[in-house]
Amino acid sequence: MNATSTAYSGTSVTSIKIISRETTPATAYVDTGPWSREHESVSWDEVFAERYEQWSAGMTADVAFYVGLACQADGPVVELAVGNGRVAVPAARASGRPVIGIDTSPAMLAQAGARAATAGVVLDLRQGDMRDFVLDEPAALIYCPFRALLHLPGWADRRRTFERVAASLRPGGRFAWNAFSFDHRIAARLDGEHVQEPVPHRNRYSVGDNRIDIVLDSGATSSLWWATKNEWLGLIDVAGLELEALYGGFAREPFTEDSPEYVFIARRPLAGKGLYSTSATPSSLDAGRPENNTQVYT
Repeated sequence: MNATSTAYSGTSVTSIKIISRETTPATAYVDTGPWSREHESVSWDEVFAERYEQWSAGMTADVAFYVGLACQADGPVVELAVGNGRVAVPAARASGRPVIGIDTSPAMLAQAGARAATAGVVLDLRQGDMRDFVLDEPAALIYCPFRALLHLPGWADRRRTFERVAASLRPGGRFAWNAFSFDHRIAARLDGEHVQEPVPHRNRYSVGDNRIDIVLDSGATSSLWWATKNEWLGLIDVAGLELEALYGGFAREPFTEDSPEYVFIARRPLAGKGLYSTSATPSSLDAGRPENNTQVYT
């Protein structure tokens, strides 16, 4: 989805395995591992879920890109902010393996489950916060499409997410995501203007906070906090990942100073270079931070 909704603040994560309506009924189980933590809310209003199919209709170029990465993966595949499954379902179909989909929005997870059932593919859908997710085994690929990382409100939120990703990847595993490159000319043109497509709304820019508020006519609001190239590169570095590629679009065109989109692929190094342990929990990650004088490295 384009967002990861309100922060999940419980102590469990619900997983729904869906195969298809024609074969096995959907089943649910609850993982009660005590790993979720309190966070500032991720910006998402559930009202957006009602119009999400329309909202995301124009975003199609990314599907083939992420599906291609899923087909290259030699192990578990995870989508952060899985939304309605618009990427996860074709990724599962093309790769022949289940995709683990994590999202905080119950409404979006329900849509993803219905889409998977119709397509006859397996998704392992988990309600949870990307800042706290824990996997049963290291992933070969983790990806976060449709600029969903921009719904994290601050540097600390993104750093924690990147640390969780690094901790959850197998050596050589990849992390891919995309985000827009802020353009002041577009901001000046759109700020406060009422637009009809893809859903009637206004964009309100708060430049001092690097924030765009997307306000539907109903008043429902979702916010994005943009980041610069160097901020993304800094997150890769502090998480102990390596940059594999930075593209200016989903056709893998070179990134230039005029590129409207960041399309990143990072990877966990094959040899240990100060990465957080793949078995580390969020609490042990806190213990491993420099300010706590305890290291959790592989």
